[in-house]
Amino acid sequence: MTRPAIPVHADWNAVLCTSRTTLTTHLWTAPPLRRASPIHDRAFAALRELDTDHTRFLSFWTHPHLAVPALEPPSDHATSWDFTHLDPLLDDFMEATRGRPVVANLAAIPTWMFDTPKPVAVGADPDAAQWDYEQGTQPRDATLNQIADYFERMARWYISGGFTDELGRRHTSPHRHRFAYWEVLCEPDVGHQWDPATYTRLYDQVVQRLRPLDPDMRFVGLSLSPITDDPDYFWHFLDPANHAPGIPIDAVSYHFYAAPALTDAVDSRPNAPFSTWHTTFFAQADGFLRQVSLIESIKKRLSPHTRTHINEIGSFAPDVMAAEPDIPDQYWALAGALVAYLWSRLTALGIDLVGVAEFLGYPTVIPGTSLLDWETGEPNARYRVLALLLEHFGPGDLLVPTRAGSELSPEPPVHAQGFVTSDGRRRLLLVNTGPDPVQVSLTGEGRFHETAHVDTATSHRPALRAPASGDLLELGPFSTTVATLA
Repeated sequence: MTRPAIPVHADWNAVLCTSRTTLTTHLWTAPPLRRASPIHDRAFAALRELDTDHTRFLSFWTHPHLAVPALEPPSDHATSWDFTHLDPLLDDFMEATRGRPVVANLAAIPTWMFDTPKPVAVGADPDAAQWDYEQGTQPRDATLNQIADYFERMARWYISGGFTDELGRRHTSPHRHRFAYWEVLCEPDVGHQWDPATYTRLYDQVVQRLRPLDPDMRFVGLSLSPITDDPDYFWHFLDPANHAPGIPIDAVSYHFYAAPALTDAVDSRPNAPFSTWHTTFFAQADGFLRQVSLIESIKKRLSPHTRTHINEIGSFAPDVMAAEPDIPDQYWALAGALVAYLWSRLTALGIDLVGVAEFLGYPTVIPGTSLLDWETGEPNARYRVLALLLEHFGPGDLLVPTRAGSELSPEPPVHAQGFVTSDGRRRLLLVNTGPDPVQVSLTGEGRFHETAHVDTATSHRPALRAPASGDLLELGPFSTTVATLA
């Protein structure tokens, strides 16, 4: 039995809101992005081709050689400051973003700055993930000055041409980078498990030290992980009364990843079958969107001028640490459809920035989040969806009231959102949230004129463009379709 076409209606004469959402991505210090890697050139070319604003650079603790330029505590005679590995990654990132505004998150803190049962040894291989590097929940210096000093020296190295180390010795750098935002830590609620009050104290100290280096640079706080649902992080941090006088709360950030039922992070066989992933992903996305609405209400009450950066959205395939992950090819179109759905809904909620995570994942380090093929550096379907959205939509677009379905089909497997773009075009974003093809019928004013889509059939190729006519359109499995109306 053929399913009837799903009616889609947009009221082009009304306006829900004006988009203010920057769509972007983030790149972290992944070993396959190092200059000796065979995919280095293609990967950074792909980043350059996206041409995104406020792209985020993250130095993450899983690879301490690449992310932590002071791996050992200072002695009476020497310090361990060494930017040999971090510099090329950040320099290549800055070159690829070509002067556009970027976000710096040099988040990894040397583990020796925390109380641990014994010193944490660092492996010799800079390319090997060290999942046990981030340890300790109590800073050795309870005043937090040592950690704040560390971030000031990092910032001076990249912004001001160098710094003076703990022994009074000068380290000169060639850098004079400019960052639109500096984000303080990444997912502090896990790992070192910063409580809201202690995190807020560190944020204030870092901001006090870094503001004089570039008066135009703004700051992002919190950067909370997807597993945290404690609202006190927002209630405490967003309350100006909990900050030192004059400290700005420019933006807050947090993350979301959908994941199938997971019992084994290394072997996908015991985990939920792929046929269940789409229902799990979109149900989790809807739960997250309800959280966003609540967080926005807290923000509007306490600090209404603070921006919201949801700067990591994505999904996991179940074998997040597998050396040979078994990820169905259809997953990438599904993951792209999830990104498109979340971006559309978050834009309607007035979120300032949505960041698709992440530019490169690879076997043993959460491969399902990747925008690129980790063997070739070529874009995958998630990248193609991001590029499709960036090409057709942007801040300043008008969102109009849109609905998909009818009384007989109140929850269809299609998300629809109408936009009047800044150049006056009427466009529909259509997302098929299911694994089967569906037809949609356009009701009301207008007819289809042309489409571009990514789905399981296009796979990792660029979005397929085609002319269209009439009021019927077929959406392939897990399709993200942009339809321009005549």
